[in-house]
Amino acid sequence: MHWPRRFLLFGALATFATAAILATSVIPPVLADTYPHATPERSVPAFWVNVILNILLAAEAFSFSRVRTGDAGRRRVWIGVSGVVALLLGLALTDAATALATHGSAMRGAVVALWACVCLNTAAGVSMIAASFMQRTSSPAQG
Repeated sequence: MHWPRRFLLFGALATFATAAILATSVIPPVLADTYPHATPERSVPAFWVNVILNILLAAEAFSFSRVRTGDAGRRRVWIGVSGVVALLLGLALTDAATALATHGSAMRGAVVALWACVCLNTAAGVSMIAASFMQRTSSPAQG
């Protein structure tokens, strides 16, 4: 297996893990947040959008790691754009993590989960961008 494929598979796994962590470890505590200035009616839909976008990025990275045909230049651009989107999703979660950190000890688990998601999205974005810059070489034995 070539390194670009491995980087894309890692990106797919990391973005899917981010979506799973958000859906199971962040959204339920945010819904139950009793902090006086909490607005779960605004923050929970934003988390769901992040979950959906992470799932779409995971599917795209996985499909690009499997496909070998088509325009290589266009595919590399899409992979690079996916990496940038993953970095931006992580940046949005950074904002959410710092905002929820002020909500007291009841949100500590959600904040830790959000920082884990930030790390996963950052790693996924960097790996996808790196995969977009790597050249695919094939030897006669590998096809």
